[in-house]
Amino acid sequence: MLIGVPKYEHPEFPPIPAALNSLQAVRDLLLDSTLCGWKDHQVTVIDDVSSAEKLIVQVANLVKGVTGNLLLYLVGHGMLSTSGELCLVMPRTQPEYPKYTGLVWRNLAEVLLLSPAKARITIMDCCFAGQAIEALGTGDAQVLADLTQVNGSYTLTATTRNRTAHVVPLGEQTTKPTSFTEHLCDVVRSGIPGRSPHLTLNDIYPVLRTRLQAKGLPLPNQRGTDTAGHVVFARNMAASPAPVEPTISGNSVILDETENPFEERVSRLVTAWAARDRGQDWLVTGRAFFALYLWWWHDNKRLAGALTQAYVEHSYEFIGGEAGWVALLSQRARCACHNETWHVENISICLNCLRYQCYQAPRECGGCGGHIVG
Repeated sequence: MLIGVPKYEHPEFPPIPAALNSLQAVRDLLLDSTLCGWKDHQVTVIDDVSSAEKLIVQVANLVKGVTGNLLLYLVGHGMLSTSGELCLVMPRTQPEYPKYTGLVWRNLAEVLLLSPAKARITIMDCCFAGQAIEALGTGDAQVLADLTQVNGSYTLTATTRNRTAHVVPLGEQTTKPTSFTEHLCDVVRSGIPGRSPHLTLNDIYPVLRTRLQAKGLPLPNQRGTDTAGHVVFARNMAASPAPVEPTISGNSVILDETENPFEERVSRLVTAWAARDRGQDWLVTGRAFFALYLWWWHDNKRLAGALTQAYVEHSYEFIGGEAGWVALLSQRARCACHNETWHVENISICLNCLRYQCYQAPRECGGCGGHIVG
């Protein structure tokens, strides 16, 4: 969720046209397939906030369905109440009553903590945003985290608890984002030399802080619980390119490398598939999938690890799911043992030589002595 408040009714809060540019910059960053790789339906932009009540309900309705990683980006004015609480300024906020006319950050933090998300990442580009770190990392909020069995949270803020954020003069804001967001996007887009191919917010933060300090801008702050700060945020465009390995067909590993035991072929294939971003080139179809599925179902369904199971499930979806599986079973194939033609659903297969065998064949392949499943 990307939330921005660019306009305010009270004259004490000047408009921030840069907020809209910041929302667009972050959205473009997230949707860039070479960087963050989010899909369009996974990103919600809210730039027409009317009140704190409506906003917090809208956020609550969105976060309750997030089971993966939850990212919240906020840009706009922030202010402290007389008791020192961070309040996000809404379009109709009255400066003398921020707790009652604005959005108290702690209330929003509680909504985030009640989400079933694996990790919650908050990026706040507003004045006094450092106060938000306390709401998601300590005290009552941590108790909430324990009670709801969440795995962690990470907060990155544009300033410390006692500093204002920085924007360029109003006349320059028509085309520029806020200073913090501009430098954050620049770090991600340029990458970080010497780091791994994938960047986490823990990687990004020290570089961002150094750049802001060199510009004389307010310093950001961060805090994370558990492993939320280690969630991959983007590809590292400055990383040394990995050695290029030839892409091979998953089918060829299963069907052609018969000098290796079937379990070793599967292990090599699953490992390669996982190491190469689980690409479709490594999935299996046809006879190779038939052998893999029977091997997994009959002999290894309980013993295979989660990665192998994921590989089988992805290959199943790759052939067309249930419809593809039914189509495969309805095909006819000739058994190697009696040279008779059968529907594949009534046939077995040798895991060594990958030849089809009919029901009359023994449990060991007559041709190579391999194990028959089916």
